[in-house]
Amino acid sequence: MNKIKILKDKIEKKLANITSKKKCNYFGRANTAIWCIGEFLKINSNKRTIILPSTMCVSPAIIFKILGFKLIFVDVNKEDGLLNINKTLKLIKKNKDVACVFYVNLFGNKDSKTSKLKKIKNIYIIQDLAQTYFNKKNIKKDIFGDLIILSFGYSKIFDFGHGGIVLSENNRFYEYGIKFNDNLKNKKISNVYKNKYLNWYNNTIINKKSSSKNKLQSFASKIYLIKFNNKTLNKINRSIDLINIDYKRRFKLLKIYKSKFKNFDIRLIHSTSTLSPWRFSFLIDNRDFYLGLIRKKGFDASAYYPNIGGVFNREKKFINSENIEKKIINLWLTKDYNLNKINIISSLFKK
Repeated sequence: MNKIKILKDKIEKKLANITSKKKCNYFGRANTAIWCIGEFLKINSNKRTIILPSTMCVSPAIIFKILGFKLIFVDVNKEDGLLNINKTLKLIKKNKDVACVFYVNLFGNKDSKTSKLKKIKNIYIIQDLAQTYFNKKNIKKDIFGDLIILSFGYSKIFDFGHGGIVLSENNRFYEYGIKFNDNLKNKKISNVYKNKYLNWYNNTIINKKSSSKNKLQSFASKIYLIKFNNKTLNKINRSIDLINIDYKRRFKLLKIYKSKFKNFDIRLIHSTSTLSPWRFSFLIDNRDFYLGLIRKKGFDASAYYPNIGGVFNREKKFINSENIEKKIINLWLTKDYNLNKINIISSLFKK
């Protein structure tokens, strides 16, 4: 048995022990994994509708759109930014063409209602953990999807700039995923394609101008379809052993942020029941003013998450997602941040 196979088996066993998902597929990016999932759904289901939360990263929506699926967006919950389960279940009852529900854990929050999704038959549940992660304690009940997406890409909790994993117990997907990755030819992402993507993103997502999503096909595959690089395996293997350490460190920082911001006129998007949070996220009026103050002090801050439902379906209102898009600030929970830096950032806000 070669070293790569031994290492992959180690990772698979570790993740299976944590999540009870025995199969582990490797992809160059989480977006490559999502593309594979979309192709797999086309082959293994005659349904062509996917339900997604209206607040999420734009890339999965782009991929499913390119692959020919009809996208139905559901507004997220006001309190935690998660897909509204009750509305989703009503849609599934009315629509017999639903192939899967794409469930995204953006802010590390848990939802007790997800158990209702597990009871649905003949529909795939995709749980996207690309922008959060988990700890080893009591995680098995929180891993509910048929296919679970992890990411080790840029700015994620374990940032290796490369690598996505799909966990499952689905032998058919496991075999399909291996062939899918093996058949990819690794492509270097040129600045031409990066710039095309950024221009589309700026026009469609940021400025919400009318834009033909069909044009994405010409360059999206150059950005999303990346072959897995075995050099990442050692890093992934080590990161799994550090899950609990990083989990505790992140929650310590999150607790400090909450304490320092508790008297400000903000609304937290973090619930009391959480997986491992990616960022400290909150909503605030006059968001751009405060972003300017933070960045002027030399600290990074994100104003991302867009109302994707509003981009792909301009006729429908997604009130909670629209509110998140206009008011959200995300502050980092990386190792670069400590009590001193958080004190400086919090001093910029008015009580």
